[in-house]
Amino acid sequence: MNDREYIEENRDHWDELAEHHPDTDYYDVEAFLGGESTLRRLERKELTVAGKRLLHLQCHFGLDTLSWVRDEGVAHATGVDFASTAIETARELRDRVGLSPDRARFVESDIYELPAILEETFDVVFSSYGTIYWLPDLNRWAKVIATHLEAGGIFYIADGHPFAGPFHYESTADELRVAHPFFNREAITESFDGSYAGWDFGLENKRSHGFAHPMGEIVTALTDAGLQIEFLHEYPWSFFQRFDAMEPDEDDRWWLPELEHALPFTFSLKAKLPA
Repeated sequence: MNDREYIEENRDHWDELAEHHPDTDYYDVEAFLGGESTLRRLERKELTVAGKRLLHLQCHFGLDTLSWVRDEGVAHATGVDFASTAIETARELRDRVGLSPDRARFVESDIYELPAILEETFDVVFSSYGTIYWLPDLNRWAKVIATHLEAGGIFYIADGHPFAGPFHYESTADELRVAHPFFNREAITESFDGSYAGWDFGLENKRSHGFAHPMGEIVTALTDAGLQIEFLHEYPWSFFQRFDAMEPDEDDRWWLPELEHALPFTFSLKAKLPA
């Protein structure tokens, strides 16, 4: 398969997931509609967005995009996702919380094709949690980010740390089982009837393709695209139950109990496009 075929099959998979995810406890749409932000403390602390124009890449069905506008004072947000069902749901939720398209817009697009349909630039480009794993080419991704940033604009990402990617989900503190190569140049093809948000959805498109991206590849792609790294932070907790043995804390961060030495499971990175 080539990159285009991987993306198309992933789109079919995620389009189906977008039908089921809004009904799961993981996303808790009712709490969002009741006024609760879906953003985590990490990104709210590390990223200043009030009064700015924000582009949210791989926004899924828009809860974080809408939270940036409704709860954090973003002047305008454009959310982008390749799944039509996700975009339709995002627009419906936008209407339900009383935001106008001028404040929150949603665009259906493959990330790599975005510059062909969106000419605007933004103060902030944002991406978070479970995004770059689905992208076969980070150099193209970084160029899209640079294309849509204003001079002096900020890119911010929080996501799973590449260190944790190779380990099997049944790993424990006593036995970290390697399931995939760390330096993996091939697609990781798996077939599941569900996701991190739930199982047994009855999916027709169960197969998906992920891609391992070491930290060096992430940083190099961004700097090659002309961005300057302002910080890279690493954290000993996961944003989801990466391993069966993980347990949550009060901030919905997942920890591997009885781990003798802390290991990185999440990272955040902030970069700037020079003026």
